[in-house]
Amino acid sequence: MKKYYRDLDIIRVIACIAVLLYHLGILKGGYLAVCSFFVLSGYLSCVSAFKKEKFDFKNYYKNKFFHLYLPLLVVVLISIFAISFIPSISWLNLKPETNSVLLGYNNFWQLNANLDYFARHVDSPFMHLWYIAILLQFDLIFPFIFIFLRKIGRKVGQVCPVILTGLLGILSAVFFYKMSLNNITIAYYNTFARLFDLCFGMMIAFLGAYKNLIPEKLATKANSRIMLVIYSLVWIALMLLGGTDPKYMIVYMLLTNVVTMRLINYASINEEELTNKKNIIKSIASITYEIYLVQYPIIFMMQELEMKAYIKIPLIIIGTILVAYILHIALNFKKYDKAKFLKILLQVGVLVISAYGLYLYVISVDHTDEMKALEEQLSENSKLMEEQQEAYKTKAAEEQEKWKQMMADLDTSEENLKKIVADVPSAFIGDSVMLGAKLNIEKKFKNAYFNAEISRTCYVANDILKELIRKNALGDVVVFNFGANGDCSQGTKETIMKTIGDSRKVFWLTVTNDKRVHFNDKIKAFAEKYNNLYIIDWEKISKGHSEYFYSDGLHLPSPGRVAYTNAIYEAIYNVYLDEFNAKKEEIMNKHEEEMRTKLSFYGNELLVNAFNDLKDEYNDSNFMINKDYKYEEIKNEIEKNITEDTLTHRVIFAFDNSSELTNENYQSLVDLCGEREVYIVKMGKDELNINNATIIDFYKEINENPKYLMVDKIHLTKEGNKALKTKIVENLNQKEIESE
Repeated sequence: MKKYYRDLDIIRVIACIAVLLYHLGILKGGYLAVCSFFVLSGYLSCVSAFKKEKFDFKNYYKNKFFHLYLPLLVVVLISIFAISFIPSISWLNLKPETNSVLLGYNNFWQLNANLDYFARHVDSPFMHLWYIAILLQFDLIFPFIFIFLRKIGRKVGQVCPVILTGLLGILSAVFFYKMSLNNITIAYYNTFARLFDLCFGMMIAFLGAYKNLIPEKLATKANSRIMLVIYSLVWIALMLLGGTDPKYMIVYMLLTNVVTMRLINYASINEEELTNKKNIIKSIASITYEIYLVQYPIIFMMQELEMKAYIKIPLIIIGTILVAYILHIALNFKKYDKAKFLKILLQVGVLVISAYGLYLYVISVDHTDEMKALEEQLSENSKLMEEQQEAYKTKAAEEQEKWKQMMADLDTSEENLKKIVADVPSAFIGDSVMLGAKLNIEKKFKNAYFNAEISRTCYVANDILKELIRKNALGDVVVFNFGANGDCSQGTKETIMKTIGDSRKVFWLTVTNDKRVHFNDKIKAFAEKYNNLYIIDWEKISKGHSEYFYSDGLHLPSPGRVAYTNAIYEAIYNVYLDEFNAKKEEIMNKHEEEMRTKLSFYGNELLVNAFNDLKDEYNDSNFMINKDYKYEEIKNEIEKNITEDTLTHRVIFAFDNSSELTNENYQSLVDLCGEREVYIVKMGKDELNINNATIIDFYKEINENPKYLMVDKIHLTKEGNKALKTKIVENLNQKEIESE
């Protein structure tokens, strides 16, 4: 009579459900069910081997091939077949990854490929097959381990195999813990770090073979079921609470091992006679292996479909169970004889699909070297970019400091401008009107030379100027007050200006007795010929101010002298102020022009890959690059640059198809940039409707030139990088032409 253990099947079903829910992102501790599967595998392998006095290698490996390896092979080939019909999937690792699965080293291959089982995304249809790889490795050497332990138990003592498997399990757990502190993925995938699950399963099998582990009072069916329920609840609680924190992960896993061992112990009490009677638990348990195999390929393919989670998840579950059941029927050569036609039909279908999958596998190209070269290039470019960024930051900081200092100096100069005007070396040459204000002028202008006499005309001015030049005493400013006693000839005025030269500033006051001498219009017309001759319209300034004059309307009492001196000072000050403002505007315009020529690039690996082509054209640009850039990170970076006044006039966003930036995200970033010129490189088919931004449509270029895109459909080839640079340059140049 063959024995059947329903409770062991219940454990398998619960573990199967937990793993599926974990892969669907629903049960955070569902990965612990894999530990339970390992313990079960170690236990059942030993229990099965104990049934025969002599180990049968041939039957053992034959059974493993049909029950473990053949379903794996079929699922792999069918997955390749199915994925070939989904053009949006770029599975670059098809060849090397499939090799690793079929040859039983997928766990080590995934470590080398940096695949993260705990990441909440699906990079491969076979990410879960690391478990099968470890199982294959274990099953390959299990016969030798079992024979060795059994001999030790018979010759030395029955406790020895228990101690050896227990010690090996503890050492493996310690090894796992130490590795997990550095990298949890490496620990999780490493065969030697995962031996403790299998060792503990073997340990309880040897214990059970030599000694009953259940106390006699609890060994009854009723009591054992109570204990099963209690341990099952603890087990489920662990899977509900268990996280992937390296500090506590080993604790959760060891507790799961202990609970699983106790569940196995109590489940092995309740044996039944194996019959052909339909049993839902037995039916589900019989396809748990197939469910495990097919779930990740289905999840991998379903992620391409855009639908709500509450629709997608039930579809994945139903599809997983349905496909697993079909495979189980097709690959089980001894059962389902009542439906032979259906079974044969399924087997033919599976064979044909698998054969085509095998063909696709054989002809597939191994892109490992190509992707490795890309990885090396990206790494090299990243280093160059880091160096460039450090140099840019240093230079930008120096320029910013220099600019701040320049602005501070200009502010200081503006504050000191009145003092500069008061101290400027100046010459005051005139008639009796100026003579009356002599004391006021000398008090206002500290470095003034004064020469004024009664009844003077401008005919004497040139001789005075020559004498001052001979003595090197003619200052930067010359002020004339001639005309009240009559005008001089045009030639005399020209001689005066020639003697003074272009480097000095000349100020000439109008007269208040112009109706008699007709001087003012002539001097104003004369001033239009010279850039350094300024008219102080004393006639206009003093009009309506009788208090400024004596009764002759020409000469100045005290209030008039003050107003006269202030008029001269204000005129000189305003000329210096205009020059200062012109200089300040020139500096600011130059700075603005320099900022206009600079670029701020924000992007991911698209820019890293194209850096060598872009850096020569835009060497003095700010490259802000992060392969995992999120919207909030970019937003914060831009806000920081705006605050620090380091965000350039032109901003370019260049992200490949791996970016999750939405239309709304882009619009928000463009709005944040204000009046700056913003360019967005379009790499995907989705339309970008962004206000106040220029869209650089490189997706169109790629469609017209497929050679621009690498096989991963994300990164650009060398030709693509050059074309991208050309496209960016064209758009920026076109914008400059339009702005002119």
